[in-house]
Amino acid sequence: MTRRVHPLFILMATLTHLRSLVIPIAVLLFNDLKNDGFGFYTMIGVAVVSLVILLFGIVSWYFYTFTIDEQSIRVNKGVFRKSERTTQRQRIESIGINQNVLERLLGLATLTVETSSDSGKPEVELKGVRLDFAKQLKSTIGTGTTQPVLEQEAGETYTVSLTDLLFAGALSGRLGLALVGVGAVYQFVNRFIEQYISQVFNELLHLSLLLLLVIGGAVLFLIYVGSILVFVLRYGSFRATLNKRRMTIGYGLVNRTEVVFHQDKVQALVIEENWIKRRFKRAHLSLHIISASGEEEKLLLHPFIRVADIDHFLKRFLPRFKQLTPEKRAVDRGFFYIVRWPLLSYASLLTVLNGALIYWLPESIRYLGLILFLFLPLYYILARSGYKNTRYGYQNDLFVLRKELVNRETIYAPRLKIEAFSSQVSRFLEEKDILKFQITLRGSSVFQAGYFTQAEFVEVLGWYQQTFLKPIPPSAGTDRSDGEYVEET
Repeated sequence: MTRRVHPLFILMATLTHLRSLVIPIAVLLFNDLKNDGFGFYTMIGVAVVSLVILLFGIVSWYFYTFTIDEQSIRVNKGVFRKSERTTQRQRIESIGINQNVLERLLGLATLTVETSSDSGKPEVELKGVRLDFAKQLKSTIGTGTTQPVLEQEAGETYTVSLTDLLFAGALSGRLGLALVGVGAVYQFVNRFIEQYISQVFNELLHLSLLLLLVIGGAVLFLIYVGSILVFVLRYGSFRATLNKRRMTIGYGLVNRTEVVFHQDKVQALVIEENWIKRRFKRAHLSLHIISASGEEEKLLLHPFIRVADIDHFLKRFLPRFKQLTPEKRAVDRGFFYIVRWPLLSYASLLTVLNGALIYWLPESIRYLGLILFLFLPLYYILARSGYKNTRYGYQNDLFVLRKELVNRETIYAPRLKIEAFSSQVSRFLEEKDILKFQITLRGSSVFQAGYFTQAEFVEVLGWYQQTFLKPIPPSAGTDRSDGEYVEET
């Protein structure tokens, strides 16, 4: 049966397009306000643009139809350029329900369905459907029938407390991203408040060095707190359920995301431990799936888990995965080629920053930024220590690749999910008999680490290429979990 999305899609589409025009409209109205008030032609122009967008939303809604039967999902949309997309239900990898702020206010949702295609976008995307109807469709699609299935009590459920989310946000190391965001906002509003910023800056130049440091520290602290709040808003109300090998992960206090997938669809498990979290023996777990979120293939599994609890957690929710201790470590002569570009980038950044400080700050404190160059030898020491933990290993059909400089990232990938196993090497490094490992998973996930020797690559390539029915060679890693692993056939 062919249906249309909910009529509230018209309002949602209109508001979405108007939101994209907020900046030019605001600039136009602000310029009129600085003169003698809003101009008559300006108001007429804004009204006409709004009316055209509303009419376009009505026409878009009329041509936005979909059909779901037992074999396929078909979506038709487009006004000037019509498109029709048909997806076979048996190819579905994951199903998602997303709600931004506007959709939550209107009681709508966006249903996304992803297959193993490499398009980088959801195979099916239904915008502007009722939330309860989206959940019904999710249940229908996931069971391979057109009849909705009643939700059953989940066999396994876990949530992440607000305390853990706050700690995860505090230790996530996102202060740099927050500073970039503040800089982007400043670039936008600077044209409107430039004269006030100049006055404040001139006043600050007359303050003492101690007071400037206090003010700078306070500003950084506020930005740091803001980055924590953003993390909590993004992952708040985190909940994961497992029912008959079907996982549902949902999170978000403002924009709500819910993704459903089968355990067998997981492409890789990633355990991330930044330098700070390792001090608290905590880790961040994420999954690589062919995501129906429409954004990325990396899906949060747990933001702040104790390292000692990972084995028990995986046994409950992802028994196909288990921790291994990889024994084959990267060769020492490859460290220089790993660290050279980061060191050069940091040195260039610090040079530019100090040049700006010397130009703008008073003579008494203009060379204060030179202290930052002490960061370079500190980074070298930490990276040197971390590189010794760059390793790989495999056991039965599970491959593990760990890369570390300052932060540590450990990737666990089942052999059946690895689309390609390759090496990256220049002619110069080939003469030194070192190369990088690279694994490519279904979808677009790519992981690489190095440097290892050519002989080690040939060994792993032999493991990867062997017939799955043949006996498995001895492990290159030591199992850290209890119990014997049984390979599926």
